[in-house]
Amino acid sequence: MNKNIFPIGQSLNTDERRALTGQRPMVLWFTGLSGSGKSTIAAECERRLAALGFSAYILDGDNLRAGLNAGLGFSPADRAENLRRITEAAYLLADSGQIVLVSAISPTRAAREAARERISPRCDFVEIYVNAPLEVCEARDVKGLYSRARKGEIADFTGISAPYEAPENPELMLDTADLSPGECVHAVIAQVAERQYLSVMLDAALQAGDAIMEVYGGENFGIEYKADTSPVTIADKKANDIIVDKLRGGFPFIPVLAEESADDKSRLFSRYCFIVDPLDGTKEFISRNGEFTVNIALAFEGKPVVGVVYVPAADIMYKSVCGGGAYRKKSGGGWERLRVSDRTEGLVVMRSRSHGDPREEELINQNKNRITHTVSAGSSLKGCAIAVGEADVYMRFGPTMEWDTAAMQCVCEEAGAIMRQTDGTPLTYNRANSLNEKGFYIINRPENDFIANTSLIGEIK
Repeated sequence: MNKNIFPIGQSLNTDERRALTGQRPMVLWFTGLSGSGKSTIAAECERRLAALGFSAYILDGDNLRAGLNAGLGFSPADRAENLRRITEAAYLLADSGQIVLVSAISPTRAAREAARERISPRCDFVEIYVNAPLEVCEARDVKGLYSRARKGEIADFTGISAPYEAPENPELMLDTADLSPGECVHAVIAQVAERQYLSVMLDAALQAGDAIMEVYGGENFGIEYKADTSPVTIADKKANDIIVDKLRGGFPFIPVLAEESADDKSRLFSRYCFIVDPLDGTKEFISRNGEFTVNIALAFEGKPVVGVVYVPAADIMYKSVCGGGAYRKKSGGGWERLRVSDRTEGLVVMRSRSHGDPREEELINQNKNRITHTVSAGSSLKGCAIAVGEADVYMRFGPTMEWDTAAMQCVCEEAGAIMRQTDGTPLTYNRANSLNEKGFYIINRPENDFIANTSLIGEIK
């Protein structure tokens, strides 16, 4: 650096800027051959991130060569300078709090490693290898570049007359020869959510689960009763404190609506809100049948966009991200993608172990020729059974609270389920009145909407 240059520090520190943006800065570095799909995937990821409330911006290699780097050619020295400038632009945007999506061939490992070394002290650097065989890229060749390179009209063309060094250990690899653009976008969005919110939510659920199981194994549940006669235990309160402390510590700029905490109505002015049921199925906990869960959701503009459901007694975790899919991990296993069944006959109907209703009974009787059997369970496990394809229909006519449904809804919908209020309208979240007064239903397919095709529809609505 020239000794006459004196860089100044930023007027806002990282925490202050994060409080303004409501997100962690990141750089998503898409690398791969021309025609592999980098720009297509990055552009859709930018759109999807914006829909989730993130501030994101693309730095596309071709766009930068048309402007900032217009004077550079394709010699090794010019390529190195091109990537150095892209790195500095990404660094500055990330320093401002953005999620930056870099789409550039960036053919050498050395250049990508230099970008990582420059950027990673400031924020997450995620190398994404958009992998497609050369013959696939050539077959696409929408710009006609490979054809011209083969004819010798373009010198130093990566993959033809210049080398491409594939990443050895990228954070994410997208095989666009086998995966659709939508599947690739899902994988990227899930990676962003994991780093932004999900890791903290998962850890909070696990810690709360440990506290719950410690009480579960003891003699004294410390049972009390609320004004509505519903029970609350020491486990509910301990789990609530753990989760709320973790969320507020990690995201002080996002309000928390939790069952066992006082409701701060200032949350209504926030686009984001965590919604927490620290122990869903307290009656099942007291009866020691293991059918209770920890539910943590993040809602954005009234819609659950990240959901975590943990089953402490079985050590099973469910996670989901809007646009990123739903997954389950059993004790000792890896994450498996969830998808609802496609059954329209031979249906399995979930029923509440503690909250029956004569309208539910009547609908089951009306559709008994299509139902194989019913299964009773507690807590959000009923929705999770539909998400994994083990069941197909669940109807709840009685009132619930936002925290009873938010995380389960995200898991179910990302697995392909349909979840609505019993009048067919969407459930929304972070409301002034947190009571879900109309009940709800979850179905695997629209053909299994018992309520819409019933003689009870007038009574229900």
